[in-house]
Parts: sequence; structure tokens; C-alpha cells
Amino acid sequence: MSQPLLELQRLLVGQRSMTGRVVAINGGMAKVATSGGIVEVASEAGIQPGDRVTVKDGRAVKVQGATDAPVFYV
Repeated sequence: MSQPLLELQRLLVGQRSMTGRVVAINGGMAKVATSGGIVEVASEAGIQPGDRVTVKDGRAVKVQGATDAPVFYV
């Protein structure tokens, strides 16, 4: 389902990325709490409420946490 108001807002603001936390998932849409307020965007598979995500181009992508990052000892 198209959301013209959100699409217009995205076009006016420009293509920038922001980070936030997922507060709810409904179907393929995620509500993300950001510093600018809550945005509703499409989400990739596997995103759960509480996950940190980056919102870019109208899509939520999970941010790799510190526990998932490889550790290299030199």
C-alpha cells in the first residue's frame, strides 16, 4: 500500500540516512524511533523490535552490533 505523505516527506527532505530503534513491526513495515521522531519504513527480513537500524532510501537495515563484529588481535 502506497503512503503518499511519507513519500512526499522523503522527497522534500532528500536522500539522507538516519539511525534509530525499531519500536514495532507490522507486516513488512517497521516503525523506527529516530532523533527526529518516529518514521514508518519498509524493513528487511529478520528485523525485530528493539533492533538498531539505519534508515536509508525508505528502508530499515539492521546495524551490526558490537557483539557481531569480528575481533582482530595484532
